[in-house]
Amino acid sequence: MANIGNYLLAEVMLWLMYAALLTAMVVAVISAVRSFRLRTESIAMSNRVPRRWIAWGVVVFTILLLAITCLLGSSQPLIINGISYTDRFWLKTTDGLIYSSIILFVIAGCFVIYGISGLNRKLKN
Repeated sequence: MANIGNYLLAEVMLWLMYAALLTAMVVAVISAVRSFRLRTESIAMSNRVPRRWIAWGVVVFTILLLAITCLLGSSQPLIINGISYTDRFWLKTTDGLIYSSIILFVIAGCFVIYGISGLNRKLKN
């Protein structure tokens, strides 16, 4: 009887995770569309670079990074707790998401260090 309860709990958790992922994706798309549409001309430039180019550059870079890391990800079967995982799609997707996260964290860290260093202010003077 306990196995049935654990199975149902696992199923409920999986469906909640799917719902949360779908909700996050919908909110992200709505936010991006709204951001692009409501951009006014008074804030159209940032350091002489059109903000629309920056926004599209970030979107395109993120999608390309995810696609490249998923394609380059490993599809070698894994054995975890005695269970063999051999689904090529999910193995490559998991690897791609892990590598993309690491790359984005490194890029964010570099920009934080650049911002803290004050190098941008030194170059303007």
